[in-house]
Amino acid sequence: MKLGELFNLCQDIELRQAKLYASLSLLLGDIDERIARFWEQMSTEEWQHYILVDFGRSLCVDAFGIDSPVPELSDVPVQQITDALEGHEQKVDSGGISLDEAFEIAIAIEGSEADTIYMHLLSIIRKAIQQSDQPYLMDRIVQVEKDMVSHIDGLVQATQKFAKDANLIRKAHRLKAEHHF
Repeated sequence: MKLGELFNLCQDIELRQAKLYASLSLLLGDIDERIARFWEQMSTEEWQHYILVDFGRSLCVDAFGIDSPVPELSDVPVQQITDALEGHEQKVDSGGISLDEAFEIAIAIEGSEADTIYMHLLSIIRKAIQQSDQPYLMDRIVQVEKDMVSHIDGLVQATQKFAKDANLIRKAHRLKAEHHF
């Protein structure tokens, strides 16, 4: 895979996730204003990931070139990630989705290996920052990693507060335990 392809893939995933969460805010927001705000926040955070990837693209292109090969993510099932995302989009687009189903989708998305792609890109961006002799940019990456933890925490808290299915709440807590950034 080439660097440009990896950036395109990651941006596509982040954009689709942002749109999906925005749709959930519109579909489920009438249940409770706090639920609408939660899904809006999830969408905003995915948009921020998208923007960071775009920011990193220019740094990496300058440092390595857009066509430079990147180490394969052989253990990351890219097709499976995009297929699952498409399934979630179709379910949300159908409109008949419950709040628990929305949490199920969010837990599946945040527990997918899409984050592995994002974290891999962050490591490439880190190398580009080191090469660019602009160490102050590293603070931005460190903040993103902290934000990813709070992104998962927000999902766990919202699931705990609003989900009716106890199994779903347990899944959310497992998700948090599995995420070690």
